Formats: sequence, C-alpha cells, structure tokens
Amino acid sequence: MLKVSNLNAGYGNVQVLRNVSFHVESGEMVCILGTNGAGKTTLLKTLSGLIRPWSGTIEFEGIPMESKKPEQIVREGLIQVPEGRKLFAQMTVLENLELGAYTENARKKMKSNIQICFELFPILQEKQHQAAGSMSGGQQQMLAIARALMSKPKLLLLDEPSTGLSPLLTKQVFDVIRSIKSQGVTVLLVEQNAYQALAMSDRGYVIENGGIVMEGTSGELINDEQLKSSYLGIVSES
Repeated sequence: MLKVSNLNAGYGNVQVLRNVSFHVESGEMVCILGTNGAGKTTLLKTLSGLIRPWSGTIEFEGIPMESKKPEQIVREGLIQVPEGRKLFAQMTVLENLELGAYTENARKKMKSNIQICFELFPILQEKQHQAAGSMSGGQQQMLAIARALMSKPKLLLLDEPSTGLSPLLTKQVFDVIRSIKSQGVTVLLVEQNAYQALAMSDRGYVIENGGIVMEGTSGELINDEQLKSSYLGIVSES
C-alpha cells in the first residue's frame, strides 16, 4: 500500500531524514520507533505533504505522492492524526468531527460516519456538545482519532498517540487503535512506547538520526537484545 524509497527531507538547510526506505502492506499495523529527535514526526509530515521531500519517492497504492499537496493526499486516503492532537479547542466535539469530513465523499456520509465514531467512542457521543478543549487528554486523543476517521482513511498515520496519557488511558487508546485495525484500516504508528507499539503491530522499524537502523517482525524486534536495552529498558542477565 505504501512504499517509501530513499527519502531525504528536512527544514531549511538542516537535513533530518536520510535515505529512509520502508513499506506498509494493506491491512497491516506497522510501527516506527525512535527517541525524541530521531525524525519520526518529520517522516509523518513528509508523508502527509506538510514537508516537501528533498529527494526519494513516496508511493501510495502505486501513485506517486511526493509532489502532491496535503489536501490531495487526504483525498487519496492517507490521513494523519498529528502529535499533540491539534483539536479546535473552543469548538464542540461534534463540530470537530464535522470538520474531519473533509472530502466530498465523507461529507455525503457525514451523519453515518459520525454515528460510527460514536459507536467506537461512546464518550464522544456523551460529550458531543461540549468544547473539545474541556475534555481530558485521553478523551481529546480519542476525538483526534475519530476526526481522522471521518474521512474514511485507507492508511491512518498516528503520531505519538500515547503522549501525556496515563497508563490506563494509554491502554484505552491502544485498544481503540487495535479495533480500528480489525475493521480493515491499515495503520502506521509512530511511538516512543516501544513495547506497547510492538505488542500490537505486525512489523516495526527503528529510526535513529533520521535513518532506519533496524527492522523486523514485532516478535523479532521485541526479542532483539540491542532493542531491549536501548528502547525497552530491559537488560539481559549474563
């Protein structure tokens, strides 16, 4: 579904991504792991068209994406939930959801899509007339995900969905992401919470200093000694 080859990008004269290559198959959940500053958010912004790549290719369902505008990429079905949620805090939950129905097809099915989101996130139906900014962090993250689902993504990009959440709320959000994947939505998950991300993903990649340094199935990565010590905080007994 998504094929990224030799992607280079950055800000001004500062290069962040260095020859990044990876792929995501239809129906998969793939995670990108890395520490702060490794290039994870820059990668998602480049995939979403918010940053124009310097070189390399991005193919989504065989269609070149590297020269497309963000709104064109959304219409193709590649939709991001940004880090920090980026909700319209003064607007209601319902108004935020309605704004998520960006494409023409989504607007035609707005009412039914809102109902689907309410079934997936009952708390949003309960608080639909409440200002988005007045909700808890976990509830806001659920709204951010629901808003992205309003445009019926083929591939959902999630940027650090557990940031700032308690362990209990993190579990709830990850349970919802699993449910979304079970409904046939392909997911690319960027996370610092390496163990949780790998536990629910099919495959994973590790990015350091803007480049992919490790890849494998989730089982392979969870059991990798270097990854255990660097990202999972596990030191093997010798």
